[in-house]
Amino acid sequence: MTHSALKSAPDTQPDENEVSPNVEMYLKSIVRLHDGSGPVATSAIAHELAVSAASASAMLKRLDAEGYVVHDGRHGVRPTASGARIGALTLRRQRLAERLLVDHFGVAWELASAEACRLEHAISPMVEHHLAHFLKEPTTCPHGHPIPRADGSMWQHDRAIDLIDLPLDVPAKVLEVKHEVPELLHYLGEIGLRPGVVVTLKKLERAIGLITIDVAGKKHTVSVPLANDVLVRDPVNAKSRK
Repeated sequence: MTHSALKSAPDTQPDENEVSPNVEMYLKSIVRLHDGSGPVATSAIAHELAVSAASASAMLKRLDAEGYVVHDGRHGVRPTASGARIGALTLRRQRLAERLLVDHFGVAWELASAEACRLEHAISPMVEHHLAHFLKEPTTCPHGHPIPRADGSMWQHDRAIDLIDLPLDVPAKVLEVKHEVPELLHYLGEIGLRPGVVVTLKKLERAIGLITIDVAGKKHTVSVPLANDVLVRDPVNAKSRK
């Protein structure tokens, strides 16, 4: 299907493999940044992709012309149904590739995201299907980020709060590390603070910006910004639903 055909038939979804890797990267970033309501700022997209605002703006105008986004003036862009699907499936393939690299190839989790970005564009729908089956249909990447579903729909963790907001001495399961900063991930890996483990907030010293946490029986002092970057299951709401 040509892009001109897409404009004349907006309800038709093109095969995501017909677009270039650059288009996939832009749409993936827009999907990652979109909160489901307001537009995504051009500056945020430029920062995410490490390009200039001018370059991002030019590309977004092209994506608007081709029917993948709707440009909302100075406010930014919103993905169309086809643009959101392509972006979500590209994100799905990246996060499946991360699971393969970390769980089966032994790649360090702080390196997985960058390496998976190289692979995602070469994964066809057929390979994606078999890869998900081989990995036993994982729902999150090694960093805890939700993997979009096979139909391109997105989801988020329920009852998630920042580690800093945990009540003292109440254990909670780690769900997600929000940002994939290699240095941060390397440190969290060293102290064993990964999705799936149980963490307990033992001491909070906001005045000096430090907290003490317990991970697998060992205490560690970490910064408040680091604690704000880790999502855990809200133990209070979890108990109230039982």
